[in-house]
Amino acid sequence: MSDTPLQLRDLRFVLFEHLKAHEAVGLDRDTMDAFLDAGATFVGGFLAPINAPGDKQGCRRNPDGTVTTARGYREALDQWREGGWGGMGAPSDHGGQDLPQVLVTAIDELIIATCCAFHNYTGLTRACANMLLRRASDEQKQTWARPLISAEWQGTMCLTESNAGSDVGASRTRAVHIEGDRYAIQGEKVFITSGEHDMTDNHVHIVLARVDEDGPGVKGLSIFIVPKYRLDADGKPTVKNDVFCSGIEEKMGIHGSVTTTMKFGENGGCEGYLIGKRREGISIMFEIMNEERIVVGQQGQALAATAYGLALRYAKQRHQGSSIAQGKSITEEKVAIIEHPDVRRMLLTVKAQGEAARALLLHTGLLLDEEQRAEGEAKARIARRVALLTPICKAWGSEIGFQACSTAMQVFGGYGYIKEYGVEQLVRDARIACVYEGTNGIQAIDLLFRKVARDQGAALKELLGDVVALARGSKGKAGGALDGELAELERRADEVGKAALHLGKQIAKEDLLGAALGATPFLSLVGNLVGGYYLMQQALLAEERLAALGAPTDPEARAGWAGDNAESAFYASKVETARFYVSQLLPENAWRAAQATAADRSALRAAL
Repeated sequence: MSDTPLQLRDLRFVLFEHLKAHEAVGLDRDTMDAFLDAGATFVGGFLAPINAPGDKQGCRRNPDGTVTTARGYREALDQWREGGWGGMGAPSDHGGQDLPQVLVTAIDELIIATCCAFHNYTGLTRACANMLLRRASDEQKQTWARPLISAEWQGTMCLTESNAGSDVGASRTRAVHIEGDRYAIQGEKVFITSGEHDMTDNHVHIVLARVDEDGPGVKGLSIFIVPKYRLDADGKPTVKNDVFCSGIEEKMGIHGSVTTTMKFGENGGCEGYLIGKRREGISIMFEIMNEERIVVGQQGQALAATAYGLALRYAKQRHQGSSIAQGKSITEEKVAIIEHPDVRRMLLTVKAQGEAARALLLHTGLLLDEEQRAEGEAKARIARRVALLTPICKAWGSEIGFQACSTAMQVFGGYGYIKEYGVEQLVRDARIACVYEGTNGIQAIDLLFRKVARDQGAALKELLGDVVALARGSKGKAGGALDGELAELERRADEVGKAALHLGKQIAKEDLLGAALGATPFLSLVGNLVGGYYLMQQALLAEERLAALGAPTDPEARAGWAGDNAESAFYASKVETARFYVSQLLPENAWRAAQATAADRSALRAAL
């Protein structure tokens, strides 16, 4: 898949027209455009050629515990490093470029859309560096964060153990104090992304471990920098630190990304360096986790974007069957399958899901930028919104991303199941996003119990208020062309509010099992509504653009009017995409609401 179809036009629409991100972050549009163009050039030149071969070849563990990555990955990371991409969002006084998060998010889409496995190396390194910049001592920042920012070294996040997955508090990895911030580390971690490979001179593992006297559970965990190599007197990574890769996983997808089992201190020679204070481990680790959860949601979105591009191109090229408009008459003339109504339905489903998720991810990135600059109640309100959206980004973004890739495969028919067409890799690569960085069920519990119930629904009420304000305040605009969709959006917002109230009452009555049964459908309920909210914002804006272009108001006449004019067709499509989403996809919320509020408890009673 060396010609990945990037969605640059819609990226620019969301950034510059929908969100007006350049104005919000104070960075001129030409500069942001230049970074997007450079990112597209980078992924086209260095990542697209290695994606499919890397999936086929995968990574190989050698007898000495080292890992050889797929051909081309090392060279691509060299180019990544040389271009300064690792420090996109890092502060300039630590060697970064000070780019706003919303632009970093846009560039991330290009990388993930082209080679998701490659992004696992670079995105995780960035998240580790960001955490160190916030939490580490000045000496630790200089020693360990700067080489991560420059992408000279690899960063990893080491939480999971064979007995401690989502139940992180069951961790058995030990830390014994030596002196100062130095501790002896002993234990084993599993499912460690990028835990060992041949592309960097050192690995900086961020490891959760327990000092014996600090007690059980998550409150007793601390967090440590544990390098693969300690530094010698000259600051070079040459001193082995008793860190060993004992195995790698053979996975369903993302074969170019290595997933390892790591042993620390098996021979008693592993040192780690405490970050922050003891017993702060879980709160510090979750700073990395929350950043990665948003990125994982973007994995679903970005792969959906690629799936749409591939399916659209195939549907235009593949001729099969006669037009169904001919009725029972079978004609000699075969049509491109994009003429078939069901194929068009599938394509528009993938398009709508991907574009809704793109808006969510980019807006969340922009909110993070705005939170940094805001103060007082404004800052608190933005922080509440980001906290509310984070599990939605992760779980809803990854789930509809996987759905979209699967639907796109269906467009190809039998050819979608064959490797050479590329879409089956997207399905395999996308599936893991629903699992790692906290399964989507865990995200649903987080949304309902922590982000909604804990503050009596304040953050959700603010979000629903914004949706209702858009629906009511926009009626009559565009000559009333979207009034029906706006009314439907408002009705769906009310539906979410009622479901939240129902579940909140269950929690208040301590019917926690019953509320937990409704958590996953409730997350889908909120995510679907948020997607419709963003797409309706875009449709209203597109109507303004179309009016300025002199477009007819009648949808059928408009379709013919746009013709081959790319800009006219783009804006007209934004309107139809929003209509389709609200009319065809958002009605899913009716049965999601029924699931979330059902009195049925058979899942708790059934003998399984």
